[in-house]
Amino acid sequence: GQTVESHEKLNPSISTKVEPLDEHEAIEGGTVVTDHVRFEGLVPGKEYILNAELVNQADGSVIGKSKEPVKFTPKSSEGDLKDVNDGHGVDIVVNGDVEAGSVDKAVAYEYLTSTEVDKSGKDSESGDENKIAEHTDITDDAQTVKSHEKLTPEIETTVDQLDEHEAIEGGKVI
Repeated sequence: GQTVESHEKLNPSISTKVEPLDEHEAIEGGTVVTDHVRFEGLVPGKEYILNAELVNQADGSVIGKSKEPVKFTPKSSEGDLKDVNDGHGVDIVVNGDVEAGSVDKAVAYEYLTSTEVDKSGKDSESGDENKIAEHTDITDDAQTVKSHEKLTPEIETTVDQLDEHEAIEGGKVI
């Protein structure tokens, strides 16, 4: 007899929700944007790699990327990244040359790859990074972070002028 195994066709996908910046935090060099990723259609027990970029919504230029690729091994075919990544999302760091005020809104792009399986979930022996899923919608509000005006503390002082016949001696006007 011949045995044919049937596998349900996997349709891997990722969706993201980016954490808003604090009310006085601007998108600028060094700012960390945290993206929370949900995945579906993955093969449990296989390692996946998630990379992220931050894209300026105005012109599509890449203005940041994930600190490091997030490697994770899901226990089930769908879930939240934080559940398989010690409670963390993906931290994306804004490039050092981005100045506060130069970017109004930025969008998190996520790219999921694996060297262990291909997109259909079959084992991959080549060692190549296989594209599994990506989330790159520049109009998606859930993955868009808005820059805020930086709070620049200012102190104003006024000094009264002394009259022409006044002087300061020992801290007192005489």
